[in-house]
Amino acid sequence: MKKVEKNNNGQKIDYLSTSTSLTSKTIDFSKINKKKLDEYIELMKEHQMNCVKVGNFIEAELAKQRVIQLKKIQEKKNYNEAKKKQTEDIIKFNKQREKELSEYNIQFEDKYAEEITKLNELLVQLKNNHERELNEYFTNFEKNYPKEMKPSNELVEMQKQLEYFIKIEE
Repeated sequence: MKKVEKNNNGQKIDYLSTSTSLTSKTIDFSKINKKKLDEYIELMKEHQMNCVKVGNFIEAELAKQRVIQLKKIQEKKNYNEAKKKQTEDIIKFNKQREKELSEYNIQFEDKYAEEITKLNELLVQLKNNHERELNEYFTNFEKNYPKEMKPSNELVEMQKQLEYFIKIEE
């Protein structure tokens, strides 16, 4: 796998064929996208294998260290992406929860107002029924019991006795 790129001057650079080593290149990998970072890791592994074949073990060790460094950068990128996605998901979840809670509150308030209206109607109906029943009770009471009280038998008997004693005394 040959890696050919253009440098700042627009010249093509073949990393495997240049006299300088890949490990001595300073590239800011933190700004490189994930796919390119994977390509650099593969390129460094290939460079490490080539250095081992040639017998340049120092350069191979440097390539190995660079691969480790690139994998750490890759892991950090993956971690940051996951953290960013999690944050976005949390924000999305909170917005959705607030929206659903708002909708629920609106529905609850509507249902509550509806129930209060029904209860008020039932209360008015209950008051009317009680007034009607009370009026019926008083009407029945007045029909069954005369306005003038009829004296009891004992009272009548006592009055007769009283009249009798009054007559006797006279």
